[in-house]
Amino acid sequence: EPAYPIAELAASAVGLGHLNAQQDVDGAVRTEPLVVRYYDRFFPSLSVMLVAKYLNLKSTDIQAKPGEDVRVGKLRVRTDPELRMYTYFYSDSGDKRAFSVDSFFDVYSGKIPAAKYQDKIVLIGATAASASDLRPTPFSENYPGVEIHATVIDNLRRGDFMATAKPY
Repeated sequence: EPAYPIAELAASAVGLGHLNAQQDVDGAVRTEPLVVRYYDRFFPSLSVMLVAKYLNLKSTDIQAKPGEDVRVGKLRVRTDPELRMYTYFYSDSGDKRAFSVDSFFDVYSGKIPAAKYQDKIVLIGATAASASDLRPTPFSENYPGVEIHATVIDNLRRGDFMATAKPY
């Protein structure tokens, strides 16, 4: 049964998306379920919803064909039979991280100007080594969940995801 957010929060949200992380048999996260099917209903992931919003699309612009693909407007992502995308993880380059990570407190206190984030997708989440939202990936045993979402969003936005081969 889907667990919906608190009604007052849902009422002011521009969209809702699922947060179902799936691990492989070795425990690592390699795929993102772009859409989850529950009986005859389809629920896009938070990452898909954010990309759709970023592209000024609506939830009706998201289409899923199990065993084939997920479409977000003109973007087509070939998926496995469970509508999962194979994530292309970016590696850090020296001391430069794949994604910009700033302290929420530094932004809140004005040390980092909020204008830095204008016209950008911003995710807020725990990234510290002591955080409980760390997951194993092909690149790290302790990859922050919020950075997994950032990776999936960037994969979709840039078209960097790994394509699955269509079985014959």
